[in-house]
Amino acid sequence: MNRVTQKCLVSYSWRMRWDSLFDDLEAQLAEQSRAQLRDEIAENVRAERATAELLPTLMRFHGRELCLRLTGGTELRAQLGPCAADYICLETEQAQWVVRSAAVESFSLPQGRVTAAGQRAPGSAVKFSTVLRGMLRDRARCHVFSRAGGSLAEGTLTQVARDFLVILVHPRDEFARAKQASSQLLIPLDAIGWVEAVNLS
Repeated sequence: MNRVTQKCLVSYSWRMRWDSLFDDLEAQLAEQSRAQLRDEIAENVRAERATAELLPTLMRFHGRELCLRLTGGTELRAQLGPCAADYICLETEQAQWVVRSAAVESFSLPQGRVTAAGQRAPGSAVKFSTVLRGMLRDRARCHVFSRAGGSLAEGTLTQVARDFLVILVHPRDEFARAKQASSQLLIPLDAIGWVEAVNLS
């Protein structure tokens, strides 16, 4: 074998070794990059979960049916409506609820992932008292519950002020008639856990 041929073989051999070495190094770098990306994603997920808050989390389930356990052992299954920092709204075909966040012990969330299209912007700026005024305008028959879950009164709201409401007490399945009402009760808003409004139509 002449020297030219030997030189070509040596050159080809080194090129093969360099190709193999660089292929191996590039594969290692690619795997390190993938591992680093996995670690960053995992860390971001941990950070996101650690800093998540109730209101934005709930709003991901807007329009879906949830099961709630309220204070006093009451369980409620209804569709999630508007939410704010201190209350959530729910509804079925027969009734609507506005529930103070402090009266909720747990949420049973629906199965399945929530798509980005199903997510909504977090919460309403409407105050709890303003929601109650909506019930007052609708002349809805209401059942008012305490923060501990006990029944405070049933009837029709006649006034919703800044920090209290007045309710004309009468059977829930009847329209408000002053002569039939047993009393009017003034209830501080801070005493209320949730209010149920029943549709009689």
